[in-house]
Amino acid sequence: MLLSGESSAFELIYKHNFHSLFQYGMRILDDEDAVGDCVHNLFVKIWENRKNLSPVVNTRFYLMSSLRNIIFNYNTQQNRFAKREIDDTNYFDLKFTLESDMIRKEEVNEKAVQLAAAMNKLTPRQKEIIYLKYFEELSYNEIAELMDLNVNGAYKLAARALEALRELLKIDKTLLLALLAEAKYQSFF
Repeated sequence: MLLSGESSAFELIYKHNFHSLFQYGMRILDDEDAVGDCVHNLFVKIWENRKNLSPVVNTRFYLMSSLRNIIFNYNTQQNRFAKREIDDTNYFDLKFTLESDMIRKEEVNEKAVQLAAAMNKLTPRQKEIIYLKYFEELSYNEIAELMDLNVNGAYKLAARALEALRELLKIDKTLLLALLAEAKYQSFF
């Protein structure tokens, strides 16, 4: 429908994905104005090029991948990364903190607090893969493409991140996966 120029389809895609895209962009750039501009530019480009776009299987993946490229281009233009390769230490910032209203509640799950602390001990790449897999629910193929890994590398990175969390929390993998699912739906992070 968007490809045929229907503004209502475009508006629906925008409304459905803006928040998620903005949150993802903030984890990469940490500049609200710049991320807002990048998300805006993404949708402007989509609207302007709608007649030349090919149908996509996963709209959210397409949007996240496109936004990531726009942000990296923005960074290059702003000389923030000076066209150097992205390394594991400083490009994906995902700070895991409890929402302020959750802090005020007396019944905050102790495991959620421990999970947040453990997540902060992961490498940026490990944080990113946990975010993409368990919060954005992307497939390993999509994650591999987005993070510039091969699929086996994505599986290995995810396994290492989960194992690091499991060891930090001293819990079994099943409970860890349940905590991650709970964190996503309770907006702990």
